[in-house]
Amino acid sequence: MSNHNVPEDLQTEIQAIRDQYKERLVSDKSKLTSLLDGLSLTNAQQRANEIHLILHSISGSAGTFGFEKISKEARRIDEKLKEAASHSEQDTVIKLISNDVTHFCQLLDGTGVDNASSSSQSPSTDKTPRKSNPSRSAHEGEVWLIEENEQLAAQFSKQLVNFNFKINTVTLKEALKLADKGGWPDATIIDMDGHPFNAKEDFKTLFTTTEEAPKGLIMLSENDTFAQRIKAAKIRATSFLKKPVDLSKLISHLEAVVNKEKSAQPRVMLIDDDKELCSLMKLKLESQGVQVSILHDVRNIVSELNEFRPELLLLDMEMPEYSGIDIALLVRQNVQFESLPIVYLSAERNLDKQTEALLFDADDFLVKPISNERLISSIRSRVQRARNLEQLISKDGLTGLLKHATIKEHAERELMRARREESPISIVMLDIDYFKRVNDTYGHSTGDTVIASLAALLRHRFRQTDIVGRYGGEEFLVILPNTQEHDAVKIVDAIRIAFSEMQFLADNQTFCCTLSAGCVCSNDLPAQIDASELVEAADKALYASKKNGRNQVSTRQ
Repeated sequence: MSNHNVPEDLQTEIQAIRDQYKERLVSDKSKLTSLLDGLSLTNAQQRANEIHLILHSISGSAGTFGFEKISKEARRIDEKLKEAASHSEQDTVIKLISNDVTHFCQLLDGTGVDNASSSSQSPSTDKTPRKSNPSRSAHEGEVWLIEENEQLAAQFSKQLVNFNFKINTVTLKEALKLADKGGWPDATIIDMDGHPFNAKEDFKTLFTTTEEAPKGLIMLSENDTFAQRIKAAKIRATSFLKKPVDLSKLISHLEAVVNKEKSAQPRVMLIDDDKELCSLMKLKLESQGVQVSILHDVRNIVSELNEFRPELLLLDMEMPEYSGIDIALLVRQNVQFESLPIVYLSAERNLDKQTEALLFDADDFLVKPISNERLISSIRSRVQRARNLEQLISKDGLTGLLKHATIKEHAERELMRARREESPISIVMLDIDYFKRVNDTYGHSTGDTVIASLAALLRHRFRQTDIVGRYGGEEFLVILPNTQEHDAVKIVDAIRIAFSEMQFLADNQTFCCTLSAGCVCSNDLPAQIDASELVEAADKALYASKKNGRNQVSTRQ
């Protein structure tokens, strides 16, 4: 982050933390000087341990603040000291402390750390710009469809509008012109069989006129070959779908692309005894859209983890009272944190010790000092993999919705929350009418497409605060917090109409499906009712819809 790219307010905050760090180095020099006084064979080992803690901390943090020479020298002396101490060479230890540590204190003097306002060195920089006010594409929220076949384009547009996607059908020439002025949208669908693409061996040349390459690329083609897929990969397409395109698969890929752009900020808990380094890391990580919580008292770690719910734990390996391994094992003793990614952050460069540390329930080992760019990349990749794993565990493979057991847990949790807040909660049960007939007539593969399409529609039509799950087969359960019954019915009825208008293709035939739903609200039922009884009441309302002719929404009778 070179200074001309850093906002002035961020530069000021960084300089303030750096000045604090320089004051810390002055204090560390005084501690080292005191440890040199009265050094003898009887206290050499104890003082070597105290000096090690100081040097180890400096070696891991000084480079981050721009004191690379100090960092390297601290590491060199510390490694020599540890080597001598491990062989019980007391004379060598005393000589090292007397000579090397004395010279190190002189180095601190020569660097000017006594002058807290000095700017002789600059903090460690990186190339990552601040994202406090990130520039956004003028076409945010749009999906561009580059499709020459007007009939196919119209078909895609009609279907995708039902899922609340804002579709803009454009030619390649129009897309390049729009992107040059306002950037690319979150997602772009391109038919590779169209005229501008089918003869091209290298698609990269098509996008050289725009400042940045298109993002969220979804490529379509009848030609599902390695050569065609590698062409798509070379322009960094995230998805490749064979035509004719399965609507549910297209929706799924679009959701993955758009949600990646809108994904929640990673939550990171940082445990390190170096307060200035923690402050600087927090500042830089938050400037890149990462939520950071610094744990100051390790004794509160379980309650703090439960409160903040981090998606990654960034843990110093060596602290005065506890090692990183101690903390990692303590965290893993709690079942709810078994899958929490733990990354060690340490000045330790010995590969054998790094390997040993990773055996104790950690996922990665990053060596200090580390560039902000590398740290951000590591955090985002680890968090994304953890989110993907969590999705595999808690969500249904076909629909991407919560599984039966998970949605029931959410129902219990949300009902308890509603009671605490004295707010209403509505529960909706719905399923697809005559679904067995769909499977019998068109096959189970087509039936899966219908289920997946309804699931996608539910994800897009309900609010982000609503919770949707696949209850079983073609049946779905929806939880709508802070929602009265009449509002829930209105939302579900609009979804019912949209689903009835969707067209499905099987064996060159098009067909439509309908759904039935039952809706109940906690305010209309006894106060002592539990979540399972609320779900049962919604199921009875669904049965009433079925009994009264289907394709309708019923409430508690």
